[in-house]
Amino acid sequence: MRKKQKKFLVGFGVVIVAIGYLIYTGVTDATMYYLTASELDTAITEGNVDYGENMRLHGRVLTGSIEKGEVGSLQISFIAHEGGTQIPIVYTGVVPDTFRDDSEVVLEGGYGQNGTFTAHTLFAKCPSKYESDQGYGQYENLKPIPPESSTKS
Repeated sequence: MRKKQKKFLVGFGVVIVAIGYLIYTGVTDATMYYLTASELDTAITEGNVDYGENMRLHGRVLTGSIEKGEVGSLQISFIAHEGGTQIPIVYTGVVPDTFRDDSEVVLEGGYGQNGTFTAHTLFAKCPSKYESDQGYGQYENLKPIPPESSTKS
């Protein structure tokens, strides 16, 4: 094998290893658990929680539990509940317009040893706002429009 071919193969190998490393680190950093409040509570009880590990938490905002922080701090605290389980939440950031009492939320963050889920991302769901009054089957009874007949002469 000539010297140029060896250099090319070594360079090609380094590039392949670098690409593989970037893919591996990108995938491991992007993966996170998706748990409901009751699943998180079960994991805590069983000792299967890595404190501070990035995860997603799903639940509903307990009515009357929203407390805003100091003026200008963008911090709120509330309780997320699901299946009889309540998890205290602290979130710092811009709050979506659809966030209110009893709204469905998905949070990204970590569960701390102090028993509080500290969120860095907050998604508030409100699917009923975008559904029609008649529901999903409103178009089932519509009859198709017959195609226009064209006469060629």
